[in-house]
Amino acid sequence: MTSSHAVKERSSKPERSGELALQVSQSLPVRTLSATELLAAAAVAPAGSSDPVDAALAASLRANRPDLSVTTIPEGDFEPATPERKYSLARVNDFRIDDEPPRDVVIMRGDLESVLKESKGKRSDLKLMATNANVLQKRGSRSMGVAVAEVAPDGAVGDFMAEGLVGMKVVPKEDLHDTVRQNPSEWVRVRLWSGALRFQHWANLLLMIVMTVTGYYIMAPFFGPSTMDQSGSGFLMGWIRLAHFISAFAWILLGVWRVILVFQAKDRQSQWRSFWPLYNMTDVKNMFGTIQHYLFLKKEGPVYLGHNALQQFAYTGIYVLCIVQMLTGLALYGMVDQSNMFWVILSYPVHWLGIPIVRLIHAIIMYIIWAFVVIHVYLVFRADIMEGHGGLSSMLNGGMWVRRGTKPVDGPRIG
Repeated sequence: MTSSHAVKERSSKPERSGELALQVSQSLPVRTLSATELLAAAAVAPAGSSDPVDAALAASLRANRPDLSVTTIPEGDFEPATPERKYSLARVNDFRIDDEPPRDVVIMRGDLESVLKESKGKRSDLKLMATNANVLQKRGSRSMGVAVAEVAPDGAVGDFMAEGLVGMKVVPKEDLHDTVRQNPSEWVRVRLWSGALRFQHWANLLLMIVMTVTGYYIMAPFFGPSTMDQSGSGFLMGWIRLAHFISAFAWILLGVWRVILVFQAKDRQSQWRSFWPLYNMTDVKNMFGTIQHYLFLKKEGPVYLGHNALQQFAYTGIYVLCIVQMLTGLALYGMVDQSNMFWVILSYPVHWLGIPIVRLIHAIIMYIIWAFVVIHVYLVFRADIMEGHGGLSSMLNGGMWVRRGTKPVDGPRIG
């Protein structure tokens, strides 16, 4: 979104025709403000503004939070965007968000690249904003960046902190009733896992079942003719091995896709940063708070939307084991053809340790992974029943319900 004035110029003709209108498609916070609080900050405008951007933001705010009124300011407290400076500045006195104390702030909004250049924030948050903007662009929306700076009692304006972005698009006027409407109630549905990640999760389970059954059969056949009498047996072991190899290579491709998703995901919980959840002392403190909760020393633990530190370490450890499982499987598979240098290199672990040791490692990892699966399933059902976490349903439909005002460790406030 280059500027509110630029949008007005592009949208003025459709507005006069009465056929098209500007609409908010999504509000994506990254720091402290919730989705609707970000809308409230972006919707601050001069009194009597006729800008289509202001009208679209105000309409979306009313749809999502009818209890919040649009903040209007005098013309003198608003600096519109210009071709040279592609963002506007709005000074707001006693700006209040929900139950927070009122504060004096300056709100910057406009072209995302310009806002990111003039504001500060965690590198991961800024990258998340850029990733989300790219996704919205592919869906036909343009992104308006929003940053907020505190004003000190002496009038000095502090650093602008990037808070998120608001996607906007032009739609037929008759479709305005579909304006993004999240949840004006006490409970808010939070989008957590993407469709790609959910598909990977269940495809991973299916492939693991096939690989386990076929792999165990290869290790110790439990039906069919005995090894002493193969007459009339056909090629049963060959078909079992074929099923094992096909599912294994499909599993490897699934793993490659997961790695790609790590760097392209627009959800915080799916990105590479989540694989190592301890980045500062606050993360360490929250991890010990979770341990105390698990040991019944604290009634409530830190609130996470995704995985807490202990859970994430377990998942990261399983990912590492899966990589070792893939490598040992490829090493054993490569022994079939040692005339090819590629398979010779891939089979080096077998040359170093011997086939029995590599097969033993391959089998032990299988048992460890399934022990994790059993514990994982138990804890998921326990969390759903005891804590109402919604972990199982979130892996089915991608979202979970959280009470408005909740401040999770791994995301902005819910609201």
